[in-house]
Amino acid sequence: MTQQYDRPGAAVGGPREMNGLAIAAFVIAIVGWCSPLGILGLILGYVARGQIRERNNSGEGLAKAAIILGWIAIVAFILLIVLGVAGGIFANWEDWKDNFDDNN
Repeated sequence: MTQQYDRPGAAVGGPREMNGLAIAAFVIAIVGWCSPLGILGLILGYVARGQIRERNNSGEGLAKAAIILGWIAIVAFILLIVLGVAGGIFANWEDWKDNFDDNN
């Protein structure tokens, strides 16, 4: 079915191209859940959002999701480190190293 326009020869906008960086940012942000890799997803999400606005691409939702997931990953990673230090996970590093050296 074709769409009728009032003016003959009116420009028809085709589908916008998907921004590949937005896809990559989203995938990296998901993979980087609770790890430092989430920082890369966050950075790529901001860069992709700028490219989308500049080039009029699609993928704004993926870029926003990557930014949100990147911030969540950073907060979760910091929380994991703080809880690990507070819980004493890293407190017994010397004991663990000595036991490992004794067994080898």
